[in-house]
Amino acid sequence: MDVTFRRSAPRRFDLVVGADGMHSTVRRLVFGPERQFASDLGLHGATVPLEPDAVEDPTEMTMLTVPNRMLGVHTSRTTPLAIFTFRAARPTPHDRKNIALHKQTVADAYADVRWRAPELVAAFLDHPAPFFDPLTTVRVPSWSHGRVVLLGDAAAATAMLGDGSSMAMAGAYALAEELATHPGDHDRAFAAYESRLRREVGPRQRRVRLLSRLMVPRTRPGLAMRNAVGRAVGRTNPIASREAANR
Repeated sequence: MDVTFRRSAPRRFDLVVGADGMHSTVRRLVFGPERQFASDLGLHGATVPLEPDAVEDPTEMTMLTVPNRMLGVHTSRTTPLAIFTFRAARPTPHDRKNIALHKQTVADAYADVRWRAPELVAAFLDHPAPFFDPLTTVRVPSWSHGRVVLLGDAAAATAMLGDGSSMAMAGAYALAEELATHPGDHDRAFAAYESRLRREVGPRQRRVRLLSRLMVPRTRPGLAMRNAVGRAVGRTNPIASREAANR
């Protein structure tokens, strides 16, 4: 494969792996425009890093859900995150570079939400480059074309499930194993890798729309039903019960 770079000299490679995320440039150049493969879930996701003292207990994640909006504070080893997941009141044309529009959209969506919403929205507005993106799934009929193969969200994004990074690492491991198993035969290696990973991502993608409706219900009755189901599951699963209590 002959590859041209924006800021470096052209080079030739045996294989090219597109591991450049949901808005993959490799996928666009080799497989076609994003609109052929991306499916919008009708939700937006936004995150912003917080100060370490923004969480009292680093072992807990706290969340608030109201109709059409969910807000959470996610702990981590270093930097906590505020997480916004919501349906916009009005359809918003998406421009990945329009940070001002992203900030206004988040501020409008949470203007009437209490709890820690004012504080967390303020952190989002103050940050120079917070994350903001529509939540979409990506489905590509074939993950390889010639000597190019897709990996992670570039091949099969499963928004809302929170396991994109782990699936990408599992995919990288499987791809490396298959390339080692089929030396000199990338076609067989790519096919075996895709077969293995599709068994993992397929079920996740099939249930992602249902999960999006359950996680961010549109109405208060829907929210009450979700909570009732969560409590029922918690009573039969002590671990789930502790997780529900933390949320």
